[in-house]
Amino acid sequence: MLTCKQISKILSKEDYDKLSPLRKLWVKFHVKCCLFCGKFNRQVMESHEMCRCYKDREHTLEPSRPKLDEDKKAQLKAMLAEQSKLHAIDSGTDETGSQTKS
Repeated sequence: MLTCKQISKILSKEDYDKLSPLRKLWVKFHVKCCLFCGKFNRQVMESHEMCRCYKDREHTLEPSRPKLDEDKKAQLKAMLAEQSKLHAIDSGTDETGSQTKS
């Protein structure tokens, strides 16, 4: 049986699709049965699966995807930068996430 730490490492560092069938079985079994890391790692596995599905279908979505004009992109970037600064001030960190002196 794999440990929680090993499962987390497998899901964060390795490509799940490249695992052997037996290793995949153990990972799925552990994630399904584990009370400690199961919920988190299920979400990780679901996120990986969603990303794989999107990547596989991205070329079919491109023509129908709505385009955002450059002015709107600039507005969004400015809003995100402002929110990031406000969050940094509220949490006592700078924009890079480093603690600021109090």
